[in-house]
Amino acid sequence: MVSPTLAVLDVGFVKHPDLPARRVLACRDATGRRVSPFRYGDPRTFAEHGTRTMLLAAGDGRGSGLVSPAPRARVVLMKIGHGGRVPRAAIVRAFRWLLAKGASLGIRVVLCPFGDDPERRGRPSEVPALVRALDEQGFILVAAAGWDPAGACVSPASSPHAIGVGGWDIEANRPARGPRVGLVSGVLKPDLLAPAVPLDVPSLDGRHREKAGGTSFAASLVAGAAMALLAGEPGLDRAGVLTRLTGLARRIPKHPPALDLRTLTRMGIPVRGPG
Repeated sequence: MVSPTLAVLDVGFVKHPDLPARRVLACRDATGRRVSPFRYGDPRTFAEHGTRTMLLAAGDGRGSGLVSPAPRARVVLMKIGHGGRVPRAAIVRAFRWLLAKGASLGIRVVLCPFGDDPERRGRPSEVPALVRALDEQGFILVAAAGWDPAGACVSPASSPHAIGVGGWDIEANRPARGPRVGLVSGVLKPDLLAPAVPLDVPSLDGRHREKAGGTSFAASLVAGAAMALLAGEPGLDRAGVLTRLTGLARRIPKHPPALDLRTLTRMGIPVRGPG
């Protein structure tokens, strides 16, 4: 059986020793009018944020010593923005491409560390319907829930067809600052909390570690954990993965269940936090 593939959608990526080129099946840029290929390591696709997310989910620690939840996973990289901007049109193009091509690459988990643009009256977003279509085709979409300045859990993390992830502050031992917890279409969102701040992350050159944090990185850890679960139980769908993860998470009054680093270690996922 072919091992599952992880798709990482972000603003760009750096070629890194913790993710060797042999594990990168494809690179696609959805920021133009058409989705087009790019070369892993192309300096025009450089971005720190996407490098962090791909490594926290699927880095093997060869350079940094920080082993991700899915250190042997095959990866597809998709560029969907520039700097800190992820336009809706690029999200839509990327999701449509995944629906058309993702299955042929074995993609099962889609990491989305971003939020959709706000809705405008008379101009509904296509993103929620595409998230539902991805879920119906067996893709497990993991989305960061901390992108809205007003504190709402926004699309795609707010979708009942995605796993929305909020952050956990490791040092303070409490939920990190982020989206409000509440019912969205009858579903409590976000679905999970995961380690977000402060985290050890690989430096961009792969030679040492740095401190960073955010719900994007919490979502990356959950996406990697989903990949680890699928490696052992390839028949799991989104609901099955979420059930496995929430069953191992700590219950927090008035908050979603929280996955901590010890829980991930008990799952056989050697993720490191500060120190």
